[in-house]
Amino acid sequence: MDGVLVDVSNYQEGGNKVGVSTWHAVFDSLGILDEHQRLKEKFKAGKYPSYVEWTDEACKVLKGHGLTKKKFLEIINNQPLMVGAKETVEALKKRGLKTAVITGSFGALAERIQRELGIDDITAHCNLEFDGKGKLTTWKLLPCDYEGKVDAFFQMAEKDGVAPSECVYVGDEVNDIPIFRKVGLSIAFNCSKQEVKGAADIVYDGNDLRAILESIT
Repeated sequence: MDGVLVDVSNYQEGGNKVGVSTWHAVFDSLGILDEHQRLKEKFKAGKYPSYVEWTDEACKVLKGHGLTKKKFLEIINNQPLMVGAKETVEALKKRGLKTAVITGSFGALAERIQRELGIDDITAHCNLEFDGKGKLTTWKLLPCDYEGKVDAFFQMAEKDGVAPSECVYVGDEVNDIPIFRKVGLSIAFNCSKQEVKGAADIVYDGNDLRAILESIT
């Protein structure tokens, strides 16, 4: 979702363990990018056993710094769509194809994308919960990023009665590499990392999502 359907090009992320995402925007809105960087460095160093442990700690930090529902939804609603996202999904649906999102980002953003673009199915990693006063209280985390994306993908494919070899997956970051190896066609889109491009069947370097349509029939 982030980097494919949502334009996160204002953020940069080097290295081969962490991908750019809307998490950056949430930490930035609270003025605590240094905390975001601290947690990322711990993850890169193997201090967290999994992505879930990392983001659980991230949510604790967001709670401690007073993230409110109003501020969170403002960030979610201001995230720009990728160029050509709406037209691409519409074209795929006209061809009779189903569309789905598997993301390590926020459920609220995935739900917004589903509404605006008409995505058929979504699975998102982080769902924040707020109390009646709009204060962040707790969160639910699904293991659906990195290797967990593969499990989520297989569950979606089985539910829809589709073989993995019949599926196309579009990604832009290192956390998409595991699933690239499981689908019939993998596309690296708008990606700056060579290891991601090398893992994909097809590479599109531009930022107009409509370019991928020529490879999907």
